[in-house]
Amino acid sequence: MDKTPNILIADDYHQMRLAVQHVLNGMELHNLHAASQGLEAKHILESVPIQLVIADWNMPGMTGYELLCWCRNDGHYRDVPFILLTAESGREFLGKAIEAGVSDYLVKPFTAATLRARIVKLLGKSVVPAQTVLPKATLKPLPMPMPLPAETPVLGLDAPSEERLSRASVLVVDDVATNIEVIAGILKSEYAIKVAISGRKALEIANGPNPPDLILLDVMMPEMDGNEVCRQLKANPATRDIPVIFLTARDQADDVVDGLDLGAVDYVVKPAQPAILKARIRTHLRLSQARRDLTRQNQVLSDNARLRDDIERITHHDLKNPISAIAHTAELMLLDSDWPNAQRERLELLEGAARHALDMVTLSLTLYKIEQGQFQAETTRLALGKLLDTVVQEIKVQFAWKPVDIVLDRPLEQNALAEAALCRSIFANLLKNAVEAAADDSVVRIALTRVGGECLVEVMNQGAVPTSIRPRFFDKYVTHGKSGGTGLGTYSAKLLTEAQGGHIDLICDDTQDSTQVFVYLPAAD
Repeated sequence: MDKTPNILIADDYHQMRLAVQHVLNGMELHNLHAASQGLEAKHILESVPIQLVIADWNMPGMTGYELLCWCRNDGHYRDVPFILLTAESGREFLGKAIEAGVSDYLVKPFTAATLRARIVKLLGKSVVPAQTVLPKATLKPLPMPMPLPAETPVLGLDAPSEERLSRASVLVVDDVATNIEVIAGILKSEYAIKVAISGRKALEIANGPNPPDLILLDVMMPEMDGNEVCRQLKANPATRDIPVIFLTARDQADDVVDGLDLGAVDYVVKPAQPAILKARIRTHLRLSQARRDLTRQNQVLSDNARLRDDIERITHHDLKNPISAIAHTAELMLLDSDWPNAQRERLELLEGAARHALDMVTLSLTLYKIEQGQFQAETTRLALGKLLDTVVQEIKVQFAWKPVDIVLDRPLEQNALAEAALCRSIFANLLKNAVEAAADDSVVRIALTRVGGECLVEVMNQGAVPTSIRPRFFDKYVTHGKSGGTGLGTYSAKLLTEAQGGHIDLICDDTQDSTQVFVYLPAAD
């Protein structure tokens, strides 16, 4: 019987789901369940006891972040490891994820080795290294709903802040055993208590494998007093960030100043009132936790910034050539009919991912050149109707979860002087925006007509663009009410349209609560 954990992979990008699936299979993890959008992932979680969730942040219907929040508010999944995959590296994204209780946060692109290492860390078990030939995963159909186990194990989760506080440990240092007993009695119901009856023992515990989260330190002790203990703690990089609260009968102003100068965060005079002592401990644990979170965020942001700089430099240099070579090599290999099915699937995955990456690199470079005034469109005769047919079918698949009907009206084929790749990006972005904004059970219409010497594509949806952003609708980074929205879709549509000698307009009808976007491109005849 297979006892490996049930793992959920949620990503609206098919190639990414397959890539993660192959990594997991190389680790001998085969109980995999796949979802192409958040609501489907939620349904799986309600039907199958999942032990690890790997989800993309930006998914239609319900984002990975919203799925994370749902899990952390559900009794069964409050402590289940959750890895968010995202292309976003901003501080606000990372901060939101940490606050929501994410277990790990990987910024795309990441390596298979990185993903394997994070999974091993979260599952807390040894797994088989990646193999040269990976077995095919079986993405299981949804079974009938079944109850989840009454006790779901905690698997190394970075818990929300209040829960982490309740798990904190406090080291009480005092050479008088009765003093330790009193303090431990006050705190033991809220924290894990460690004790030391000498300064040397306190340093030994602080430098051990499980250092305390906070130290309550007596000042007057034989051999090594509290001041010297604090001085050594703060001089050691491994222990300097542990908050120290002096707990002592010495209450002179000079004593307090000396203690704070040594790096202590607070000074409590004996006999300490339990309520005051608890309040101060909790405050400094919160501050320490916030500092650790901030340090973690800064480290991730620093790593991400370096990664983004490297990617941008490589992309703008010449990434197209090696990606083209990968796609072409995979295509040539697929011409050999002797490949086993498993290897053929991987080659098709490789070719599809390379082609998609090439399209994205090409679009990125095109937008960059347009912004720099260095782009010249290479237009040809293009059958817009056929291209729109393809885009509509792709958007229907992508938004199969949403009850919106997409209707294409093109009574006669119209030929434009345009670039197919640029037009594909324009209409995919505009149609995606229209479907996202449309009300449930409404219709999104795309009409293709001829107006004088121009081809006109009209995209119409129910729901008017908010008046506050209408004047800036096609500006860069303008978005409204869309979780994970970048504000680049309509901006790129405008740039790509104008680069081909066309123009784009927006009309909103508040009385009909509707939005229409008009794209004009030069006609070919």
